[in-house]
Amino acid sequence: MKVKSVKDIDFKKLLSEGKRVFLFDFDNTINVWKSNIVPKEIEEIFKYLLSNDASVFIVSNGKKRKLEINNVKIIWRALKPLPFKVMMRLKKHFKNKDEIVVIGDQIFTDILFGKLIGAYTIKVEPLDTSKEFITTKIFRFFERLFKLH
Repeated sequence: MKVKSVKDIDFKKLLSEGKRVFLFDFDNTINVWKSNIVPKEIEEIFKYLLSNDASVFIVSNGKKRKLEINNVKIIWRALKPLPFKVMMRLKKHFKNKDEIVVIGDQIFTDILFGKLIGAYTIKVEPLDTSKEFITTKIFRFFERLFKLH
């Protein structure tokens, strides 16, 4: 599934379909690269999910930074698309892989990671591609080349 932004996702529907574990990429999905702020609209989404007995994770390949959100677990340097580090942390939060939703802006990291673990994936448009890590720029080039975006 593709949407413009996290705010366009129908979380009520996903919860009604039995989705209970939500993995959000941070950079260019929740906020711009290198930010350490979660926008209020996204915090409200997290609160909604948590109030409906869902588990919420931020899963980022980025370096650890100061970021605290009540009851949201954070995995820095996640090594996406490789699933091992994240799956070790997730084991106690789900019974079935069908419960997991991965939300991110990159095909070759976020979405591929989601496919490798058997999760439902949602690709969002990146918030700002003008300032990104060099490998991200390379991946985006290949996404455009193969029309994967």
